[in-house]
Amino acid sequence: MNKSESKYFNTAVKMDTALISLLQKKPFEYISVREICETAGVNRSTFYLHYETIGDLLNETVRYLLDDFLSYFSIRLVDLSECKNKDLFFICNEYLVPYLTYIRDRKEIFKTAVLNNK
Repeated sequence: MNKSESKYFNTAVKMDTALISLLQKKPFEYISVREICETAGVNRSTFYLHYETIGDLLNETVRYLLDDFLSYFSIRLVDLSECKNKDLFFICNEYLVPYLTYIRDRKEIFKTAVLNNK
C-alpha cells in the first residue's frame, strides 16, 4: 500500500469511527455531514471525495465493523450455503470464544446497535 492509499484508508476509518461515535449519541436520521466531519477532523470536501451520501458512509461502516468482527476468528470461516445442516455446529470454542470476546471488547457498538435497531 502506498502513502496516498494509506492516507485515504486512514481518513475512511476516521469517518467510520466518527459515525459510530455519533450514533452513540443520536439516531442516524439526525446526523449531519458537518457533524461527521467535525468529529473525524476532516473537511466537508474530504467527505464528498469518499462518499456521495451519509448512507454510503453507513454502508462502509457496517463493512468496517464486519471486517473487525471477522478478525477475531483465527479459523477460516466457511460459506454456510455449502454446509450440510449436521455440520452447522457453532457452539464450540472455535466460534463462541471469538464471538463473545468481540462483544466484550465492543460493547458500546452493541449498545448502539440495540438503540438504533432500524
